Amino acid sequence: MPSKPWTGYGRFCPLSRGLDVIGERWTLVIVQELLKQPYRYGALLDRLPGISTSVLADRLRRLERAGVVARESGVVGAGVMYTLTARGRELEEALGALRRWGVGFLADPTADGSDRQHFDVTYVQGIETLADGQFQLVVDDRPTTLYFTEGRLRQEPGAALGAELIVRTDSEFLDRWAAGQTGWDEGRASGDVSVEGPAAAWPRWLAATGYLLRVEPGPGAGLVMEEGRHD
Repeated sequence: MPSKPWTGYGRFCPLSRGLDVIGERWTLVIVQELLKQPYRYGALLDRLPGISTSVLADRLRRLERAGVVARESGVVGAGVMYTLTARGRELEEALGALRRWGVGFLADPTADGSDRQHFDVTYVQGIETLADGQFQLVVDDRPTTLYFTEGRLRQEPGAALGAELIVRTDSEFLDRWAAGQTGWDEGRASGDVSVEGPAAAWPRWLAATGYLLRVEPGPGAGLVMEEGRHD
């Protein structure tokens, strides 16, 4: 453990000064959540599984001091809402570029030298109601398999038998998706995304990959969904 807290790069440089404000672990993820909508502290904590309450409080305080985040009074009884300031919203373009850069790692679990990846999607409200499943994502004819189990997603390279849904697309669509310029349903409508499998498996794919804000059981075996921007 470091003997004292990290205090920045100490360089007179705009990149370093920017990273002094937003470069610590969890900070940019918090900003991305607040780009979607304002949140109360508890709701924001729920959207960030794995972060401790002390770290979240520290990051919000730092962002508030830097003029990136502001606290606003919600409706009576709802408590304080955390929202981005105009300065905070200036990060949207930079985050879009970073998502576009990172999407290749999302499509290929071995891109960083690993043989598999694990993701926590318990930030989707109601995800515990979703049954376990197996999906296949094919990007530029390269397949990977996604195993969803109890709010966790495991990704491995290659195709596997038993996928309930096969989703095919290309890196050009993923670039636009990562930039926030399109969504999965729009991709299907335009023909940039094709799907093989039962219609009921599509909302399960959206929920299991963390694309939704909220899911709950609907009539029959269906799902009631609240869509949000990808993370």
